Amino acid sequence: MMSRFTGMTPRLVAAGVFAALLWLPAAQADSKRRPTRLDRKITMMVVKYLQKNHYTLPEIDDDVSEQFFDEYFDELDPNRYFFLQSDLDEFAVYRESLDDMVEKGDLDFGFKVYERFIERVTERTEYVKSIINDEFDFTIDEDILLDRQDLPWPATAAELDIAWRQRVKNQLLVAYLLDEEGAREEAEKEKEQAENDTEDPVEDENAAENEKPAEVEEVDDTPQETVVKQLEQFLKFRDENDNADILEIYLSTLTRIFDPHTTYLNWRQLEDFDISMRLRLQGIGATLTYKDGYTEVVSIIPGGPADQQGALKPGHKIIAVGQGDGEMMNVINMQLNKVVRQIRGAKGTKVRLSVIESLHSTPKTISIVRDEVKLTEGEAKGEVHKVELTDGRFINVGVIDVPSFYADFDALKRGDSDAKSTTADVQRLIDEMVEKDEIAGIIIDLRSNGGGSLEEAISLSGLFVPSGPIVQVRRVGGIVDVREDSDDGFAYDLPMLVMVNQLSASASEIFSGAIQDYQRGLIVGSVGTHGKGTVQTVLKLDRMRSFRDKKPGAIKFTMAKFYRVTGASTQKKGIAPDIAFPSFLDHMELGEAELDHVLKWDTIQAQPLNRNFTPITPYVEELHRRSDIRLAENELYQHLVEDIAEFGKRRAEKHITLNREKRIKLREEEEYWTERSQAVLGSDRDDDDESEDDPGDAPEEAELKDDVQKNNESEEDFPDVYLDEGLALMGDLVEILDRDNKLTSNHMIKQKGLE
Repeated sequence: MMSRFTGMTPRLVAAGVFAALLWLPAAQADSKRRPTRLDRKITMMVVKYLQKNHYTLPEIDDDVSEQFFDEYFDELDPNRYFFLQSDLDEFAVYRESLDDMVEKGDLDFGFKVYERFIERVTERTEYVKSIINDEFDFTIDEDILLDRQDLPWPATAAELDIAWRQRVKNQLLVAYLLDEEGAREEAEKEKEQAENDTEDPVEDENAAENEKPAEVEEVDDTPQETVVKQLEQFLKFRDENDNADILEIYLSTLTRIFDPHTTYLNWRQLEDFDISMRLRLQGIGATLTYKDGYTEVVSIIPGGPADQQGALKPGHKIIAVGQGDGEMMNVINMQLNKVVRQIRGAKGTKVRLSVIESLHSTPKTISIVRDEVKLTEGEAKGEVHKVELTDGRFINVGVIDVPSFYADFDALKRGDSDAKSTTADVQRLIDEMVEKDEIAGIIIDLRSNGGGSLEEAISLSGLFVPSGPIVQVRRVGGIVDVREDSDDGFAYDLPMLVMVNQLSASASEIFSGAIQDYQRGLIVGSVGTHGKGTVQTVLKLDRMRSFRDKKPGAIKFTMAKFYRVTGASTQKKGIAPDIAFPSFLDHMELGEAELDHVLKWDTIQAQPLNRNFTPITPYVEELHRRSDIRLAENELYQHLVEDIAEFGKRRAEKHITLNREKRIKLREEEEYWTERSQAVLGSDRDDDDESEDDPGDAPEEAELKDDVQKNNESEEDFPDVYLDEGLALMGDLVEILDRDNKLTSNHMIKQKGLE
């Protein structure tokens, strides 16, 4: 079919749109939600604007129409628990017409399918009520498939009944186990209280709250009542969605076909986005995304309440939210912006999050006291480590932990010499280390740094490389803007190493990519960085005359891509370290490449570089060899590698047992793996597509076993093995450069003697 507003073919008019406009399933005749004139105008504007301004200049044609059709059903029902194949068959008349319909602002399909969805959820709610008090046998061997996304749509209601009976059985089993766990914890509390009755401690409520890693929800409901109530809540919130909510779901399903970061924001979500772009927020300090029906934690904002409390981790799936000590609200399949509003709240109030580490995990409840989240709170920090070389000499190595790329833009515009920024803080820290500690090398730790200011990534790179290009930004139509470091040289020629992982994204990838392309330092870390190499901006529709004095929302769309100075994109592939180590993150599906419809990796023209220093590349092979030898003899590291492999196998399992005894054993094992993975990941920073305060990506300017009992280690048993090896590699590098007379005189190794 035709695209780009160039008209419709006679075939379409005769066989497609005409039929689609007239056809109305009987069940939809009394729909309480119907598209308005404003909804239609918004739709036409979104489609028209994206066709002309999205980075890919997308054509909305038959292929897009078919994807749109399928993905709208998937968006509403990602795990195939509500719709029947007959529903898709009934609506199939729209399959090849949706492209032309949205160009004309026709929203009939979106609203009709949504009403059918509400019908199906209502039917399932009634079915669950009819079986909830049945006898379920938890002694037989039976498994449930946790991830049903790849299954065919159920052919009959009877087929759905089987799936739902298993689902209810699983939910009841989880509820029973949680009740038992709660009873045990309550008994332990009473015992502990009895033992401490003679003491009269002065309690710090906030400290006690922060020290409590998790709590089990205390409610009076029976497991049966809990299961029914969760489904009733889900139905209630979905049924309360108004036109603005449905329009957002529908149009965002379409826009995400272009790329996962392009979306339509209704007026409510736009308000959330505006809040997220301010310097100070009241919430928990976590970046969230919506994935396969779950609100998932992407990262924790350094210095925020969640970071200080310590229990919430990247990869956690939030399944319920409670206010204070009140009832928990099920948020599975709830829109991200609505989950965000449940989590955000007044400073000093408590929010409780029920989370699972994976689909196999038993839920746990985490309490966090909301506070003001300052996005610049995660400032760079530094410390000096003493590293022993192979010949017994010692050097001092400066480690700079950079949790984000931040800047006080207002103060910088005023010319305030004390304005806070990543570059200024890092420069101050290194100057102090050079002066006081005579450091021989620098490690920049960017692990779990989700990005931030593009300008800061460029200026920080300029401290370590000569004047020249840092990153290329390619915009719509192939226009390339080469962003350069404009100082007259570089501040530090010390040997350098940069640490990254899969949570290092955006500005972190620009910095580490520049350091690698200039061959200025060694990049060390996980198999790759996040791969977020696109730039988004937000267009508020009320800027347009036809939408003045209305609430039309906004479009957040991808308008550019980042490329390294070598011409390679940072998109999807990220930055491949010179030396990579296995990580639990390898198995958590956190990278850009895990998203649907990601923009491809490609290349553009390279830029000439000035390398007037000793390049690191010739030494990588020897450094890699030394590292392999050292790690082969490191028992802790080898044990960690084995655990990571086992962790990966467990994460890949899509079934879980419904046998009570086996589930208890599995839960104990999962608790071990959860604690171990999070402890190791947490040790990465001892100081430590969408935040609970950020529904999406910011525009460019703000960018962005043995036996469980035997292996019951605590977090203190998990040193930062990755940093330890990074320090050892820095020792190797300094030693090699010294051997080859490549160190400048002020960086010569000091003879310290054995200590």
